[in-house]
Amino acid sequence: MRGGQQAAPFVCLLLTFSPMLRILSLLSLLALPFAVEAQFLDSDGPVSESDVLYMSNQPRLALDILETWLETDSMDYAALWRAARAAVVIGIDEEGSRKQNRWLDPAMGWAERAVALNPSEIDGHYWHGVAAGRRAMNAAPKYATKLADVVYNDAHTVLAMDSLHGGAHNMLGKLNYEIMNVSRVQRLIARTFMGNPALDDTSWENAEYHLALAARSWPDDILFHFDLAQLYKRRGREEEAVVEYRLVLGLQPVHPTDYNLQQQASAQLDEWDVPFPILETKRGREKGPRVDLPKAR
Repeated sequence: MRGGQQAAPFVCLLLTFSPMLRILSLLSLLALPFAVEAQFLDSDGPVSESDVLYMSNQPRLALDILETWLETDSMDYAALWRAARAAVVIGIDEEGSRKQNRWLDPAMGWAERAVALNPSEIDGHYWHGVAAGRRAMNAAPKYATKLADVVYNDAHTVLAMDSLHGGAHNMLGKLNYEIMNVSRVQRLIARTFMGNPALDDTSWENAEYHLALAARSWPDDILFHFDLAQLYKRRGREEEAVVEYRLVLGLQPVHPTDYNLQQQASAQLDEWDVPFPILETKRGREKGPRVDLPKAR
């Protein structure tokens, strides 16, 4: 256990109430959109119980259960990628790169084990790429370039299995966004001396294409609308950013990081002095105007 947590007594207590947790899990799953539902398991046992805690904004307790279970069954694919998922969202919420890396490095390790066990399944590749992308933000240039290649490869592996996987498109969009945010000179140096495919074909057009396609493919994912809003904001397109920020506020949180993203979206709209009522649609949430996706370069 990291962070001095002693969760074993709680785990024992939690397992005592497993029938109730299974009921809660099923009820939660019924409320999830299809793309998100695929990331949760409606079966008995600690993996399912960790999902309930994860969806209840308690990723540390979810990870405690998964770590305890992996000591019993270290080859459980479903537990491995979920451990990576929980560690990623815990790391994101930490302040400072060292504290974040204490969670992101193990997340990459769990995801790597998941991929090794079942390379034909999507979730291991996806969370490996997500962990690598977050870790790259805290890395020195040479290691960050290596991790960018990991993100690129994982995203394309996922898209080869599911061409409309919102998570993979978001990964590629964020990769383009982060690379384009550095100076032209830095990009030139990286491409010249650390060349890899992830750096060869980056552009704002590609960033927008993939982020927009992610938000359209999985319209109920808060992160994807938030990332698209951030791109519009960065490019000076405030009206389009407002639409996406309002969507962020109108969606139901699923991942623990969603709550923080909604706070940031609310703060940004408040800074722009923009009202943000939640508009109703046939699915109960604002969707914004339909726009044609930009073309990738």
